[in-house]
Parts: sequence; C-alpha cells; structure tokens
Amino acid sequence: MTNFARMRRGLPGAAAMLLLAGSAQALTFISPMGEPFRTQPGEKAPEEVWFERADANKDGKITLAEFMIDAGRFFRLLDVNHDGQVGAEEIQHYEDDIAPETLGGAGDLPAGGQSGGHGKRHGGGGSRRGRVSHDTAIAADEDNVTDTYLKPDEHYDAANVGAARFSYLDLPEPVAAADVNFDRAVSPREYVDAARLRFDALDANHDGLLTRDELPHLGGGHFDHRPQGHGGDRPHRVGGGSQ
Repeated sequence: MTNFARMRRGLPGAAAMLLLAGSAQALTFISPMGEPFRTQPGEKAPEEVWFERADANKDGKITLAEFMIDAGRFFRLLDVNHDGQVGAEEIQHYEDDIAPETLGGAGDLPAGGQSGGHGKRHGGGGSRRGRVSHDTAIAADEDNVTDTYLKPDEHYDAANVGAARFSYLDLPEPVAAADVNFDRAVSPREYVDAARLRFDALDANHDGLLTRDELPHLGGGHFDHRPQGHGGDRPHRVGGGSQ
C-alpha cells in the first residue's frame, strides 16, 4: 500500500464529512471537467466563479484554448503523486475528498425530488445544495473505483446522479468518465480528448467560444441569485466513457 493510500485510510471519509457539514447550505457547481465550486446563498453563483476563472482575458467568452488551460490546471491538482496521470487512488481521492457530490444520487434527494436543482430534460428533481447522505459519503473505498463503470439499469437517469446534479453535463463522475480504456487511470491524452468533446458539446452555436448565454440553465428561482446561462437543456453524456 502506498503512503498516499495509508494517509487516506487513516481518516476514511473524514474530509468529505467535514466538507459536507460545512457546506450544507452552499450552492454547488461542478465544472465540465469535474472541479467543484461552492458559494453561499447571496454570493456570486458558483458557475459564474468558474466562468470568470476560465475566461483568462476577461472578455466574456471562453475559448477552446482557455478551456484547455483551465482543464490542465485541474488535472495537475488531481495528479497528487505527479506521475503524469490520475490513477485509481487519485480518482478515489477526488470522489471522497474533493467532490463527494459524485457519490450521491436520487436516494439522497428529498421525497419526491422537489428541491430546486437543474432544469432537467427529464423533469426529475435535483438539488444544488452540497449534500449527500452519511451512508453514501462513507460507503466508497479505493477498491470500488470501477463501480463508476457498472452498466446502469433501464431506469437510470444520469442527470439525477452524482456530479451531474450540479453540472452542465450528464456526467455523474466527470473525472473517471474520461478513462475510456477502463484501465483505472486517466492519462493526459484521455483528459485532453474529454475536454475537447465537452467543450464542443457546450458550444451550442459552434463558433468556437463559450458564452454565458449559450451555457445550459442551472438552478431555480428560489435561490438567492439567478444563474447566468440561458442555453436551455444540458447536453447528455459526452466527453469520455460510455455515451
């Protein structure tokens, strides 16, 4: 077992539980490449925080080059041991500690799924509150990364599972989804290819730019701020993994 694994086993789920406890009322956005952004009600929308960071020259548009730079920054953050890929332990670290929202699903929503989340194409609920159940948050360990790839049943709705509840794309686990050869690791090439596919999926008018107006609409009127996007429904699963 690596030192990284020993460190993580020492406090199973502790970081995730502390994060969730401190962000129960936070609004959450998971970027197209899987990075979580959280803000409190009344603050700037988390998707706007991501947009402003990715828009390096602050011209109100995200180019493919800017999108790829932002993706590369997050890839380097995920590559904890600096071996040039995001391995199985690092994927588990992402799911447990960086974005525990990836571990939640329809069973973590209030009865009837009536909280306010995304304007989903299939009409289900979904909440932007950064919250998963206690049992879900501690259930994973580093031996079950491949659970991400299990074939869903016929009633499975990706838009109501994991990170997809907080994102523009129907990708419940956006980091592992880039592992197209299922070797339990994401290579730089896989990550770059996923980023290009996801950019293209979000570029509704195919002009090579992402603007606030064309990005999918997130959230609902009961939040303290209105999300910026007016691009309609979200694209379905894109950018790595089964489509």
